[in-house]
Amino acid sequence: MPEPDQGFYGKTAIEMITGAAVQKDGTVYGIFKKVQGYTEFNESDPEEQQGYYFPFLLKKKGSTMTFKKNGEDSKTEIQWEENNVFRVEKNDRFEVLVDGESVVTLNFEKAIFEE
Repeated sequence: MPEPDQGFYGKTAIEMITGAAVQKDGTVYGIFKKVQGYTEFNESDPEEQQGYYFPFLLKKKGSTMTFKKNGEDSKTEIQWEENNVFRVEKNDRFEVLVDGESVVTLNFEKAIFEE
């Protein structure tokens, strides 16, 4: 997990989540804060600029990344980046692949989402 003051596209990790931890099985713990006006996450879609966000560091290095949200491709073979953010909801599952190899499947069922 990133340091609380680490920046992710104009927001810090602590602005999005506190008490974050990820278990080996991909279960995410922590308290998600509802974020408003996160324009640097998605400048073109106002609906994507509010909600709950999960900042994370991808330690598995590679050339490309693919993200699958709830079993469906959401981003495919984009350039690898260490600092990443997912817009999440309680029942989401995100699989992260690096160079076509599955690294982790994150689930948020045990996390707390503030109103």
